[in-house]
Parts: sequence; structure tokens; C-alpha cells
Amino acid sequence: MSAKTVTITVAVIGAIATLGAALLSNSNKAKEEAPSIQQTASGAGAINVGHDAIITNNIAKSAAEEAAERVQACEVQHGMKIAAEKKDWVETIPPQNGDPETVVEHFNFHFCEWPKSRYADGDGYLEIRVNSVTGPGDSEASGEDEADRIAAPCPQLTVAYQYGHMGDFENKPPFTVAANTIVDVDGTLWIGKRSTLPFYPDEGEFVVLRSGHYAIGSARCQ
Repeated sequence: MSAKTVTITVAVIGAIATLGAALLSNSNKAKEEAPSIQQTASGAGAINVGHDAIITNNIAKSAAEEAAERVQACEVQHGMKIAAEKKDWVETIPPQNGDPETVVEHFNFHFCEWPKSRYADGDGYLEIRVNSVTGPGDSEASGEDEADRIAAPCPQLTVAYQYGHMGDFENKPPFTVAANTIVDVDGTLWIGKRSTLPFYPDEGEFVVLRSGHYAIGSARCQ
């Protein structure tokens, strides 16, 4: 073998060794950098989680804003100043067909709510109407000389009454009443004769018998 051949052979062997060392070095470097890549991925995941939380909060805020806007629109549409109002007035019905003059007290409860209940109108409006008329009792002492005839879009109500007499005032506990029933002012079922009623209750009506010392304070659908 000539000197020139030996020199070429040595050079080739050296180049192979250098290439192998470079490949080994790159492999080790990749292993060392792997945790850093994983760590970076975890950081990106954390950023995504935070981003999702922000989006969730924005969605909740948007729902609350929509509810407020819908309630306000409902109030404007129905001439209300707040989302739950009670309005009352007195109507005098002149004599007719031989009957004497009649005085009817009206108590209306108006609500704007969103999300709307299943009994409310499409815009979230709900109304409960109360007409106070003469009851079956022959005197105030009977506790049944007045009757509240209540009309509502739901089959069950929670009502509460207020008592007032000679400076004494008390908020009575609420009670539940079902449609097509007649109850006393404490919520107990009336056991009198329907023939003594001076009116015919309408289908789905709620009737509460009371004296003039009581007045309805609140009414809500259940």
C-alpha cells in the first residue's frame, strides 16, 4: 500500500468518526430539550385554560345583560317602573236590573321576569288580578263579608294578607291556594254552602273570604 492510499484511508476513517460524534451529540441534545418542550406545551395549556375561563365569564355576563335588557323592555312595554308592582283602585258600578250600587276594589300584581316562567307572556310579563267584592257573610264579625276573586295564569298561588284594625297592624304568614277552591283568610278550606255566595266563581278562579280588616299584600304563581 502506498503512502497516498494510507493517507486517504485515514482521512475517511476520521470523517466517519466525526459524523458519528455529531449524530450522538444531536441525539443527547434532543433528549435534554424534550422536558423544555413538554414544559412549554404545559404552559400553553395553562394559557388555554385561562382563555376558556375568560370566555365562560363573558358568556355569563352576556346572559345577565340580556336578562336586564329584556326586563327593562317589558317594564317599558307595560308601563311599569319596577319589575314587580302592585296597583289598586276602586270601581263604582251603578245600579242595574234592580241591584244596588256596587263598589269593587281592584288589586293587580304585575311582574316582568327573565328568564320568563312558563306562565308568563313571551316578553316575560305576568299579571295576577284581584277583584274584592261582597262575600257570603252578613256582617264584618262573620269574617266572610268580603271576598277576593283572584284570576291568574297558573294553577297554584302563594298569597299573603295584611291585618289592620284600630292602630294594630300585622303581616300574616303566606299560604298556598289552588285554583277552583274557596278558602278563608288563613288558607283553610271554606266549608260553607256555595249557595250563600253572592256570585258564581269562574273556572280556574281562586276565592279568599275575609273581613274588611284584611287586605291582600302579595300574590305569586307557583
